[in-house]
Amino acid sequence: MLTDLTPPNDELAERAVLGAIIADPDTMPLVLEHLKEEDFYFERHRLLFSLLYRLWEDKGKDWDDIVLREYIEKKGLRDRIDMSFIYTLVEEAAGGALLEEAIRNVKEKAGLRKLMDLSLETLKGIKQEPDLNGLLDFLNARLIEISEKQMVTHYWHIREVASEVIEIIEKHRKQEKLITGKATGFLDLDTLTTGFHPSDLIIIAARPGMGKSSFMLSTAINMSMVERVPVVIYSLEMSKEQLVMRALSMLSGVPLQNIRRGFINEDDRNRLMSAALDLSRCEIYIDDTPTLSTTDLRVKTRKLKKERGVQVVFIDYLQLVRPSTRRASRQEEVAEISRNLKALAKELSLPVVALAQLSRQVEHRSDKRPQLADLRESGQIEQDADLIIFIHRPEYYKKNPPPEEQGIAEIVVAKQRQGPTGIVKVAFIKETASFKPLRLTTGSIVESYEPEEEFSEEELDLDF
Repeated sequence: MLTDLTPPNDELAERAVLGAIIADPDTMPLVLEHLKEEDFYFERHRLLFSLLYRLWEDKGKDWDDIVLREYIEKKGLRDRIDMSFIYTLVEEAAGGALLEEAIRNVKEKAGLRKLMDLSLETLKGIKQEPDLNGLLDFLNARLIEISEKQMVTHYWHIREVASEVIEIIEKHRKQEKLITGKATGFLDLDTLTTGFHPSDLIIIAARPGMGKSSFMLSTAINMSMVERVPVVIYSLEMSKEQLVMRALSMLSGVPLQNIRRGFINEDDRNRLMSAALDLSRCEIYIDDTPTLSTTDLRVKTRKLKKERGVQVVFIDYLQLVRPSTRRASRQEEVAEISRNLKALAKELSLPVVALAQLSRQVEHRSDKRPQLADLRESGQIEQDADLIIFIHRPEYYKKNPPPEEQGIAEIVVAKQRQGPTGIVKVAFIKETASFKPLRLTTGSIVESYEPEEEFSEEELDLDF
């Protein structure tokens, strides 16, 4: 029965909006464009929003937590809205694209509640046996009313956008650099992509065993050590100790297996100590919390950017991230995670690099090379990503690989929203599980890449 349903609501989104207003009163006009007191489901949230609105009308943007506390006491609401609740909301505040998404979620749930109320009214009307045409007219009028209230408009005059774009172009022109984003340390890849850019969602995908985590770590070390770029790695799969052990193996050249077993001589030890010293100078921050939600990522990254100046985010890996809310299917959950990671990149204006697993469909193909269709468990990933990179090592699937494939990995740029696709070849060193630039004496190491043929969902083995 409809009367048994819990009215749709999104508590986290409501808290994120309220926190944004408290943290930055300048956001109130944006919120008021879309939300009213009645759009909040929880009574305490409605009460606080009403209070914040009155405070904003009285003081404008010139108030802080002290003024808010005095205002709460003046209104006799201290028992219902305490300051610990206020400070918690500030920690959960959304900003930029994520604030806009939170506003949309609150508005959408409010609209769904109105539809539920309308459905109940309709059932009551049917029970009273009214005139059918009269009931249809009533429904039509109410639906139009709800639809109009849900409409969100957000626009810029093209003059403003053109001015901003010209500034960006001028900045790039004055730099006189081919690589305008964050360099990965792989010159041919950087030449093809111009680096990793702010607001971009970058997906690095491969089957298990291809070296996704190693490529990510190599890139993070290159960025931090050579370019002096502060980065954060959210390692949901490996512990911080395992990650650093790999990094020491990469930098020192001491085989990873020997390090794990303790089979190292004095020379190895000295190289490891030197590598540890080099690594300690890098601005790399590691969070190995095994279960992180998209909300956790947003809160942690905002804090790291503010306090440590982090400029690039690495996530290992996408399918281990928890969605902020449970969904009916895994496909919907992955889609939500993808959307939220893209929103995070836009809100904080930094590259978000997320690793992703591919389906087994790769291994059913003769050449084993990944294709965009292999991401199809959620087509949303393909839509949201600005850059999709596959890692393919032909020798992995062959018992006796030819010499030209030994120690070679293909970095396949399968999608690039702002540039061409292509294949870059790099060296893969098994002993240290590391990737290095490949220097060839003749020819180019960048090859063309043609998009794959389309596959139907039935043809794919979706096994995330």
